[in-house]
Amino acid sequence: MYTRYDPDYRFTDNYFQEKMLLKSIRFSLPSFQFCGLLAALGGSFLMGGSSREDVQSIAILNPLMILFCGAAFSTLREEHWRGRAGLLWVIGLLFLLVTLYVVPLPLPVEANFIGGDDVADIRAAADITKAPQTLALAPYLAKQSLFFLFAPLAVLLFAMQLDRADMRLTLPLLIILGTISGVIGVLQLAGGPSGPFYFYRITNNSNAVGLFANRNHAAILLACLFPMLALFALRSSAVNGGSTRIRRLIALSIAITVVPLILVTGSRSGLLAAVIGLVGGLLLYTSRISTSAEIRPIKSVTAILMATTLLCLVFVTIYFSRAEAIERIFADPSAANDRAAFWISTPKLFWLYFPFGFGSGSFVPAFQVEETLFLLTNIYVNRLHNDWLETALTFGVPGMLLLTSATAYYVRRTYLLWTRMEGARSAVAMGRMASIIIAIFAIASMSDYPLRTPAMMGFAALVLVWFIEARREPAAAINKS
Repeated sequence: MYTRYDPDYRFTDNYFQEKMLLKSIRFSLPSFQFCGLLAALGGSFLMGGSSREDVQSIAILNPLMILFCGAAFSTLREEHWRGRAGLLWVIGLLFLLVTLYVVPLPLPVEANFIGGDDVADIRAAADITKAPQTLALAPYLAKQSLFFLFAPLAVLLFAMQLDRADMRLTLPLLIILGTISGVIGVLQLAGGPSGPFYFYRITNNSNAVGLFANRNHAAILLACLFPMLALFALRSSAVNGGSTRIRRLIALSIAITVVPLILVTGSRSGLLAAVIGLVGGLLLYTSRISTSAEIRPIKSVTAILMATTLLCLVFVTIYFSRAEAIERIFADPSAANDRAAFWISTPKLFWLYFPFGFGSGSFVPAFQVEETLFLLTNIYVNRLHNDWLETALTFGVPGMLLLTSATAYYVRRTYLLWTRMEGARSAVAMGRMASIIIAIFAIASMSDYPLRTPAMMGFAALVLVWFIEARREPAAAINKS
C-alpha cells in the first residue's frame, strides 16, 4: 500500500492520473486575472465604442472600469510589476498630467496661460476673475476624459498579472472580439441604415461599423487582425500536423472574410491600415525563425498563396462595386480638404494656449472660438482628425514631450525586436506583432482618432503589454504552443 509521501508513489498509475487531472483542471479554469481581463475588454467593446462623452453607456462603463481597477489592484503583487517599473511610472505620469487639468488651482492663472483675452473677458464679465480655475478650458469634459483612462488601466493591470499560458490566450481573445465586430458589421449592412444592430445614435449609418460608432475605428480594428492572424497561424510548433492545418485554415478563413468588410466600410484610413496590416502580417509570417529548415519553403509558398488569394478577393469586391473605401478615394476629396483646413488652424491654437494647451476634452469649445467663417455649417467639428496635432494642442509642451519620448522608445524597441531578438521566442513574436499594430495606430491617427474610444484604448493597453514583454522571457524559452 503506497502513501502520498512514499517516493515509490511517483511511479504508480494513480500518481499519473492525478497529475493529468490537475493539469486538465488548470487548463480548463482560467485565472482570476484572465477573467478580469476578459470582463474589462468585453465591457469596453460592448459599451465603449464611441468617443463621445454624452453616450449613455458611458454612465455604466466608467464606474464599472473603476471597480475593475480596484479588483486588479487587490491582486497586484511585487512580482507582477518587477521589470515594469518604467511602464507604471509612465501610466502614473499620464494620470497625473490629465488630473492637473481637472483640479482647480489654488490661485488664479494668468489669462495668457489659458487662452488669451477671450477667456479673460468672459471671466471678468462673470465677475470670477479671482476664483480658482482649472487649466482645462472645459473642466466637465476634462473630467470625462479622465474617467476614460480607467478602461485601459483595468486592462493593463490585469494583463500584467497573467502567466505565459494566459498571456497566449489573449491573442485568440482579441481575434474573437474583432471577428464579432466584423460579423455585426455584416448584420448592419443586411438590416439597413435604421436596423437594430447600430448601437449608437450618432454613427455612420449604411456602413459596417460593428461594435463602434465610427466606420474608421471599425476598419482599423479589422486591419489589426491581419498580424494577429499571422501569429495565430504560426503557433503550431508543438502540435500535430492536423492541428497546424486547422490553425492556418481558421486564420486564412477569417482573413478572407475581413478583406471585403474593410472595403465596404467606406473608410479610407481603414484601407491604408489594412495594407499595413497585410504587409506586416506577411512579414511576420515569413520572418519567424523555424526550427526546421524544411518548413521554411512551405511557409514561403503559403504566404504567397495567402497574398494572392487576398489580392484576388480585393479585385472581386471592386468588380461588384462594393468597395466604397476605394470609391471614396477618387470620388470625394472634399472631406480631405476640410481636414487640411482644420489642421491649418492648429499653429494659432497652439500659441494661443501655450504652453499648457487647452486641456483634455476641450477641443470643441476651443476650436469654435477660432473657427474660420468658411468652415461654419450646420454641423460642428468634434475632433481635429489628427491625434498627433490634437494631443499637442490639448496638452501643449508636456504633450509634445510625451509624444516624442513615446516615439523614440517605439523606434528603438521595434529595432531591437526585429534585429536583435530571437524570432522563435513566443514573447518576441508577440512583440513584433504588437509593433505592427502600434504602427497601424500611429499612421491611422494622422487622419483620425482611433485611440479616443474606450474600446480601442483597452485594446491598445493590451498591445502595449505584448510590446514590452519580450525582455521578461528567458532567452531559452522557445514557443511551444
